[in-house]
Amino acid sequence: MDIPRLHHDLTIDQPPVAPVAVDGAFPPVTHFRRDPAAHGIARRWTPERLLFRVRNDPQLLLATAIALAVVALDGLAGLQRPLLLLGPAVFLAGQLWLTTIRTTPGWLPAARLALCLAFIGLANVWLGGTTSWPLAALAVPVVALAAARGRRLEGLVALTGLVLMLAPLAAPAAVLVDRQEVLAVVIASIVVAIGSRRVVVNLERSSDRLRSANLRARHQTQQLAALESVGRLLAREGPTASSLDSVMGVLERTFGYQYPSVYVWDGTDLRLGAQRNYRFPIEVVNPDQGVIGRIVRTREAAFLPDARSDPAFLSADPAVVSEIGIPLESDGELLGILNVETSGEHRLDSDDFGILQIVGDRVAAALALGRERQKLTERAALLDRLTTFATALGSSLDPATMDDEVAIGASVVIPADSVLLVNREDESGRFLINAIAGGDASIIGKELRAGEGVSGKAMTTRTVTVLDRLDRTEFPKAVARVALPDSLAAMAAPMVIGDQVVGVVTWLRGNLSSPFTAQEQEIAGLLAGKVGLALANARLHQLTATAAITDPLTGLRNRRHFDSTLEREDALRRRIPAERRPLRSAILFDLDHFGQVNKQHGHQVGDRVLRLFADTLRARARVSDLVARFGGEEFVVILDNASRDHAIQIAEDVRTAFAKLKVDVAGGEPVRTTVSAGCASLEAWEVEGSLLLERADVALAMAKHGGRNQVVAA
Repeated sequence: MDIPRLHHDLTIDQPPVAPVAVDGAFPPVTHFRRDPAAHGIARRWTPERLLFRVRNDPQLLLATAIALAVVALDGLAGLQRPLLLLGPAVFLAGQLWLTTIRTTPGWLPAARLALCLAFIGLANVWLGGTTSWPLAALAVPVVALAAARGRRLEGLVALTGLVLMLAPLAAPAAVLVDRQEVLAVVIASIVVAIGSRRVVVNLERSSDRLRSANLRARHQTQQLAALESVGRLLAREGPTASSLDSVMGVLERTFGYQYPSVYVWDGTDLRLGAQRNYRFPIEVVNPDQGVIGRIVRTREAAFLPDARSDPAFLSADPAVVSEIGIPLESDGELLGILNVETSGEHRLDSDDFGILQIVGDRVAAALALGRERQKLTERAALLDRLTTFATALGSSLDPATMDDEVAIGASVVIPADSVLLVNREDESGRFLINAIAGGDASIIGKELRAGEGVSGKAMTTRTVTVLDRLDRTEFPKAVARVALPDSLAAMAAPMVIGDQVVGVVTWLRGNLSSPFTAQEQEIAGLLAGKVGLALANARLHQLTATAAITDPLTGLRNRRHFDSTLEREDALRRRIPAERRPLRSAILFDLDHFGQVNKQHGHQVGDRVLRLFADTLRARARVSDLVARFGGEEFVVILDNASRDHAIQIAEDVRTAFAKLKVDVAGGEPVRTTVSAGCASLEAWEVEGSLLLERADVALAMAKHGGRNQVVAA
């Protein structure tokens, strides 16, 4: 091995830091490239590079030692041949020139060693003639170096050196002692050559082993770098289908495993997250089945060099013969199973088991981090939707539409197939379904009882109740035949105000593989609390608004509301052309002799009489009519799109019906009373409601003077 050439022909470049590709194509840790000079590319010599080459060239060092030895022997001989000094100089100059050649052919080192032998032979001839070879021993290092290289040309050079050292034995004047010395030198040369070769062979073997170890270490580094890259992907995106598929790509291409797969634990079963090369992949594994199920039960890794010998083995491909399964755990929680199988061409061994345990730890850590990030992301999204929902809910105070808005908004905050809103009636205390989003609307108005179904359990426990599986046999009786799947994932959150449950919000999902998460349960409790407060505020606002426009005794509209409404109706009527204005009539009622009722029976009986008449009037007026208590015992009705005759008919019906009613008095005769009414209408060219009331009041006065208990039209 030519060390100087290796140093100059190979340079090391450090690659720039870059993320490792997830698809298995990973850049090597160190890039080796040939020196341009090794490919015949002109490259300018620098003094530093040239000096380094000269100082580290073994052939030049050997030639220098040989030349110095020749000069030293010549000096010991008394410089009898001064021209011999020119030979070493030329020899060294030639070797120096060969050292500076940029492109080094494979045969040049052997040629330079042969040149050394030639110089030694010529020096022997110059110093000793043909009878003595005083410099033959100088061939020993040449033979050793040639033998150390071990190539065919160098072997020929080594053999030539041995022949050169044996040359003195052919001289006729050689004595026995000289022959023994020559043989000793030759034998020593052979020993040195063999030893050098063995040392070099051992060094080459050690170098090969070191190179192989470095390659394995670099390969493992690349594998771990690939795994780290995938780990970052899992931590960033969570255990998604694409990220798990990237893990399988690394195990297949970078680690070389033929059948990798990963199963994700959903709390009850293992579901296939990703796999490679299986012909019949097993999508769902029950904990009671197979080697993987056994890993779930024992939480211990499985190493089966011959998987077919295990009776629990479930084959997803007929070619599989060995298997390794690693449980993926974090803080005692099972996240999934990493499984690798191979065919008969590559059986798994203990090294694979060790590698996969490391891989499993990395994947488990990444999955755990990914799940936490996923939970945080899910929680942030839920809170964001809850905030939006709460803002919209707070801006609505209309109980008539709020129930539907709550059901729809709750299905947006926590996605579900159906969302039910159950409210408690103030009067009866029953729990009724008031709204539904995404379901059978026929169940609206149905009663749910405490303890029945998931909603009833939430009423009883006053906490968020979750059922991962709610079968139809467990449905409340009132909705047992509703158009819903026979099995549902259900969650119910009670609305608690003070110490009383005022309602329940219930979410239903038909997909049992998507149960309600802990984050969704937490948000459900917050949402139910906000909904309960919003509904209570809306009802309170409605009561306040109603009290402002309602007569508290009779429940009819009061005089303030009547006046403002009449004024608004006048403004609307004024905008309509006279020829298109609708008919408009009014009825003014007054209870007959009501003052005597109060004097004889008290105000409580009088109030009962007023309420009785209000109920009678309310029952016979139209929904579109404006009915109000005008003051004291007077009541008024404004009828749109009604003629004076129509008003007379309604007034007569009210008068007749009220005359038949009575108010019971404790310890006395029942109280009966009558009512008088005045009717009036506006012409098309008339607008003011005050004019209409003046006419009705005139008619009422006429009814009073005419004997009461009658209807008069003005």
